[in-house]
Amino acid sequence: MSATMQAALLQGPRTFEVTTMPIPEPGADEILVRTSACGICTSELDMWEGKAKGLEFPRFIGHEPSGIVEKTGTNVKEIRPGDRVAAWSEGKGYAEFFTAREEHVMKLLSDTRLDHALGEPIACATNGVRKADPQLNDSVCIVGCGFMGLIMLQVFRARGVGTIVAVDTRESILELALSLGATHGMNPKNMNVRKAVKDLTGGRGVDVGVEAAGLQQTLDLTTDLVRMEGKLEVFGFHQGEPRSVNWGYWNWMAFQIINGHVRSGSIYVEGMKVGLTLLERGLLKMDRLVTHHYSLSDINKAFQEGSAKEDGFVKGVVQFKI
Repeated sequence: MSATMQAALLQGPRTFEVTTMPIPEPGADEILVRTSACGICTSELDMWEGKAKGLEFPRFIGHEPSGIVEKTGTNVKEIRPGDRVAAWSEGKGYAEFFTAREEHVMKLLSDTRLDHALGEPIACATNGVRKADPQLNDSVCIVGCGFMGLIMLQVFRARGVGTIVAVDTRESILELALSLGATHGMNPKNMNVRKAVKDLTGGRGVDVGVEAAGLQQTLDLTTDLVRMEGKLEVFGFHQGEPRSVNWGYWNWMAFQIINGHVRSGSIYVEGMKVGLTLLERGLLKMDRLVTHHYSLSDINKAFQEGSAKEDGFVKGVVQFKI
């Protein structure tokens, strides 16, 4: 094995540079993985676009990797060289090799596509559904059906909910949502979503409303779609400027307010393993969600197209030859 590898470092806004660096050595509790794919996250797009303030450069990012185990540390018990794994990683994924702690990876079945086994976003979406804790036949509305929203839609379906309303401004996304299990697709550009959801639910509103776009207007819309004492899950917000809420109305409606994110490592990994198990059982479809593949040398193009999100783009991954 060569002692060096190719890796992409973010040198500043809109500028990745592919460079040569030493292959990391796994610690006693770590594994070394030859990278197969690393997904491009929306939070990283903010870094690339220069929207995230106060960052230091260069930055070694990429936190959605999967690949094949090359080497294991002395304390690693279950994972072996040659195993195919998805990892929960906090960075350094845009490289030919990465390291991860053994407890932060999941061994995959031999036929699982590594470019589909993106452990970190699958963990986030799955844990978002777990925190909402939907009950059998609950009605659910997801406002903002990008990559994460479309994963959540499928996990909600696996949890046995009834009506699932997908709300998005892109007709192609609504068609995709319907094919993945949504019962209704609604576009606020050409219909009154508030009235449509109330009509659909007998005037009550949905049991669970998920804001999954991270915008003030989508939060406002989601708030208007949830029934009294229903669950309002804030999933899309974790970056950007402060947003405002009508707390008096939220209080009057007695919403159960749910922060859709987790920060505990053990819960994160639980969600990853639940979601990846759904993937391997055919209950989570990724083939129409992972739409664009790029080489490491094309990483700037990958981020440009990820930022533009033209019609047909859902998720991009940087893919490595292994």
